[in-house]
This record gives sequence, structure tokens and C-alpha cells, in this order.
Amino acid sequence: MQPRRRRTILLVVAMLALIPVALGLYAFTHHSPGAPPYPVDESVSSIELPHRLRDGPEHDAARERNGGNPYVLEIQPAGPGAILYYGASHTTDPDHPQIADIESRWEAFRPTVALCEGRARGYFYGALIEPFAGLPEPALVHKLARRAGVRLVSLEPAYEDEVRELLTRFEPPQVALYFFLRVYVSEAGGVANDALAADLLGKRTSVDGLREALASPGAVDEVFARELPGPGDWRTLTSEPDAGFFPAISSASRRIRGEHMLRVLIDLARKGERVFAVVGSGHVIRQEWNLRETFGLEPAWDQPALSR
Repeated sequence: MQPRRRRTILLVVAMLALIPVALGLYAFTHHSPGAPPYPVDESVSSIELPHRLRDGPEHDAARERNGGNPYVLEIQPAGPGAILYYGASHTTDPDHPQIADIESRWEAFRPTVALCEGRARGYFYGALIEPFAGLPEPALVHKLARRAGVRLVSLEPAYEDEVRELLTRFEPPQVALYFFLRVYVSEAGGVANDALAADLLGKRTSVDGLREALASPGAVDEVFARELPGPGDWRTLTSEPDAGFFPAISSASRRIRGEHMLRVLIDLARKGERVFAVVGSGHVIRQEWNLRETFGLEPAWDQPALSR
């Protein structure tokens, strides 16, 4: 083999060998690990919330009055803390205008802490990913926080804390079925998948109070038939059930999450942090009364008066 040809072959082999190395390096530098939950002690859990959360019809009326999304609250108390609470649309469309809007508001606000939805999930971002797959709004917050070196925290309560509170009102099989089905339905997409079901059951029940609640897909069959009787197989559901205990437990979960989010926002702002939080708009709408009251803002148009 001629020396020039040998060198060409070696060069090609070396370049091919470098591709996985380069991709690995890119992935390492463009990955944000999952955001940790906010530490909750007595000083946080005892924060008083003056109002209930907006209910469904009140939420719909406020959203309509706002003209849709985004639903944004900007709070600047008398002290050094501040909150920019951005109620976003859930989308991965890389051309959605909210991406530029969130980035612009981030630059102007100059946050010291960033908050997002979701528990312990990491995200990849960057030019090799975003133009094709887009970024859901939690991933965008991850990206902005990591690039700026800003502390990143999840707005979600710890899973075990939410489970513990739900178990004060609902039976373990009901709570386990709720958390299992809402993820399974989303990931299975209406196609039966017992392997996925077994994997999710292991994850969803690996917490105190639920460890023996649903041991297998067969156990799901039994509880589903007892708690949610009617036609249909849970394996091929395309949306969460809207019968039986599901609406009640969904409402209770929404309240638990919303009250936790409020206490985290209030605690950080009182500590002087500039808090930039992005969530689905429904959370901001439901929590608005409490934030306005707590920080002395003008009441919302439909905000109930407090009896002093």
C-alpha cells in the first residue's frame, strides 16, 4: 500500500474514532442534571397562605380575561427580593414565541435562583438538539440557569411528601394507581405495554406507604376493575380516567403541589432572592391570589376580600 494512501486511511479512521468522543463531550457539556427539590423545614411549611387556590371555573375565567398564555406575574416587594412567575404553554415547538420571550425576560430580570416544574429529570440542550426536538419549558429554564451559573431548584414537592399527604385521604392502592396511570397513559400512548407498566410500577411504588400497594400489572387489573368499573382496559387508555376517585385525587394533588410552590416562592423572595420561575400557566393562575395578598399587590379582579 502506498504511503499516501495509508496516511489517508489512517486519517479517516482517526476522524471516525473522534466522532463518538466529540459527541460524548458535547453531551457532557450540554446536559443539565435534574433540579433538586427545595428544602422544606418548619419555617417553610408553616408559611400562611391567606387564600385558597382558584378553582376550575375561576381559572378558566382568569385565563380568558388574560387572552391566553403567557400568564405572567411580576412581584417586587419593598425588600431586595423579587419574583417573575411565568405561566407558559406546554410545548416543544422550537419556533414557539414563548422561547424568545422567556429568554428576553430572563436577561432583563437577572435572577439569582431559577425554578422549574418536574422532579429530578435532566435535560440535554444545544444547537444539535434544539432546532429538531425543541425544548419544553423546564428544559429551557435548565439551559438558562446552567449557562448563567444560577442556582436551579424544582418547584415540585418531594414525591414522598406528596404521597404522604395524599395517604391521609386516600387508600394506598388508589394513590399508587393514580401516580402510575398518569405516567403510563402519557408514555404508552394507547398501546398496551406490560414491560413499561412493570417498570413504572417499580418506580411509582418505591416509596413509604405504597411499596405493597400494586405489585404487578395483574394487581393493577384488580384495583382498576374495583375502583374504576366500566368498559376499557387501562393498558390502552389515551387519557387519565375522569371517573371514580380520580378527579378527587387529582384535585388534591394539584392543591398540594400548588401550596408547596407558593411557599417556596414566598420563602425565597423573603430571603432576598430574585426568583425566576417558569411553570404551566394553570399554576400561576390558581396561585395568583395568594401571591398578590402576601406581597401587598393590588388584588386581582376576582380576588375575594379577606375578613380581618
